[in-house]
Amino acid sequence: MVQDAEILIKDLDLLVGELNGKPFPIVLQLYAEDPGKASRIGREFQKLEIAEQQYQLRIDLRLGRGNSFHQDELDRVLLEMLLIERTLRSLPEGVEADRVEIRPWLLDGLAEAILWKKGKGDRRMYASLVDSGGWVEVEKLVDRTMIGDLNVLSRELFRASSGALVMALLAQPQGQVSMSNFLGRVATFEGESLTLLRTHFPQVNLGPKGLERWWMLQVAAMSEQRLTSAMTVPETESRLVKCFKFYLNDPKGRAYTVGLESWAEVAALETKEERIEALRPASNSLAHLSFRCFPTYRPVIGGYIQILSEIVEGKTKKAITMMENLQTFRNAEVQRHAQLVDLMDWYHLSSVKEESGEFEDYLRVKENLRRGESVLNDPLIKYVDQVESIFAKPKSR
Repeated sequence: MVQDAEILIKDLDLLVGELNGKPFPIVLQLYAEDPGKASRIGREFQKLEIAEQQYQLRIDLRLGRGNSFHQDELDRVLLEMLLIERTLRSLPEGVEADRVEIRPWLLDGLAEAILWKKGKGDRRMYASLVDSGGWVEVEKLVDRTMIGDLNVLSRELFRASSGALVMALLAQPQGQVSMSNFLGRVATFEGESLTLLRTHFPQVNLGPKGLERWWMLQVAAMSEQRLTSAMTVPETESRLVKCFKFYLNDPKGRAYTVGLESWAEVAALETKEERIEALRPASNSLAHLSFRCFPTYRPVIGGYIQILSEIVEGKTKKAITMMENLQTFRNAEVQRHAQLVDLMDWYHLSSVKEESGEFEDYLRVKENLRRGESVLNDPLIKYVDQVESIFAKPKSR
């Protein structure tokens, strides 16, 4: 536990900069397992009479069965204590702290930023934010004091939004220095959180929505996959279809787009320059896709780029045959992928070592419904039956 805490201290210092001065002690007190009770973590802020220390931060950890405990919860509490300690160490001489508080967004945001700095960030949640537009408003984000009432999805959304906000702030000019100064006051500040945030990050205070715009840009940047992240076969197919957009103009000069099936319209353009302009976006998209496509699709993309090049040059004799061959290969790849998924599903199901017994609950429900035992003594059912007997139409003889 101490080693993990030391690693967290180093990670935080790398992210926001080291802090000078003698640190206040953080005490981790372990308690033995209490039979029948789960692991529990408590925290305490104490003002001491000892002049040399003045404050002490305390974490009480009661171990669970087999000396178990929740590592993620302990890491979060440790980070909270480290942030409080930074604020206490930054207090001006003669100023004392009577209360301390760290808002959830800052804990989640710094934890996410540390993960991303170590190359362990998960882009999937941020991609979902971009696709759905479901981000949390910045003011609501920083004002929230509790997260225990959030469901699983909302909790993940809050964590991702907090991470994007912290990284957007760190990305500003002198962002690390500003964040360090912000952390030097945040635990004891008694005003509005957004006011303190804008005080230390004036460069993003561009009006009521200024901070939110910076944050949304950060979300978009974090959702982008790395150039070397390979797509699956279905993802490659989906992106490949979107690449084939050719841009043409009607007789009145109005722009419109066509797909690959209308390649002959592009080939019929009078000048080479017109054909280049019509095909350039598709050619660029294909070249970009070649970096991240499923590896077996690289020759396919190369074939399509060659076809576009020949259309530009007015050489279209082999275009139809080449397109048919490429489509045949793509169909075979999709089929092979489906067969592989089926094989993996079969292997997973056939290699199960033991039965979970979860399906037995459904069988019992079915049997109870068939026998009607679960509703025989239900007063609501009896009432409905009585009403139905009164208002039901008599059966025709």
